[in-house]
Amino acid sequence: MTFLRGSAFALALLLCVPLIRAQSDLPDVKTVNLTFTTIDVPGATVVSVSGINTAEDMVGWYADSTSGPYHSFLLSGGNFTFFDYPGAVSTVANGINDSGLIVGYEGNSGNIYDKGFLYDGATFTPVRVGQSTRTFIWGVNNAGDLPGGAGSANLTRAFVMHGGSFKPVNFPGSYSYAYATGINNLGQIVGWTVSGSVGDSYLYAQGKFKNIDFPGASMTAAFSINDSSVVVGYYQDLAQFFGFALNKGKFLSFGYPGAVATGAYGVNNMGEVVGEYTFDFQTFHGFVTSPITAENFQ
Repeated sequence: MTFLRGSAFALALLLCVPLIRAQSDLPDVKTVNLTFTTIDVPGATVVSVSGINTAEDMVGWYADSTSGPYHSFLLSGGNFTFFDYPGAVSTVANGINDSGLIVGYEGNSGNIYDKGFLYDGATFTPVRVGQSTRTFIWGVNNAGDLPGGAGSANLTRAFVMHGGSFKPVNFPGSYSYAYATGINNLGQIVGWTVSGSVGDSYLYAQGKFKNIDFPGASMTAAFSINDSSVVVGYYQDLAQFFGFALNKGKFLSFGYPGAVATGAYGVNNMGEVVGEYTFDFQTFHGFVTSPITAENFQ
């Protein structure tokens, strides 16, 4: 599992080449300077923070190297609690709602992520779509709705699980991989698709899909949406990766100072963003930011 998130999207990322264009050179984009608080797990080389709820409880995963195995954590009140899916080689926690329900997916030998999970702090509940050999759960809202993707190593399709039933999320276009990655308490959904080396992101609201690719970027991956409809994710600009926030058609760009890659994976209703950053694609650090507010988009 390398940057970013170890997903099918990461498989499509290009290797680093010399940076040609700076972040501030992108058209029609406002760069915002956020305050980053680094989150590291003692002794770990790779740390990623994936989800944050209203109480500022955070979940994520860590490892000794980019190739894993991966283990998960809950950070609450400044204290870490570590957990692994029983019998799994790797456990990747992706989201947490205001009830403290944690979601993610687990991997066996070779990091084959065959099923998702729910974890209430005591009991794991497996989630698998039919006979799919891959099921990923990316997020959870307060109603317990689960966005994700399922299929095989070569083909996945997006879904949202609601009340125990799986509903497909049919993003526009043709693609090999599709994932619903975030859902808010209003039922708005974000996600992304991959076709070859092209990644596109979408917002689904009021029965309609809207493309939300970052202006000028070669790839965009949206991961989370809060109840103010602020969407966060990351985008690729040639050799470098930056976090982004989107609200009412306006984009913000941000990155950890000096990092070659910043990925934003979760946002709570206060606008605090969590994710990961790296200076060398070998060592990764988690983070939480100061809140993104409506004023930032003005």
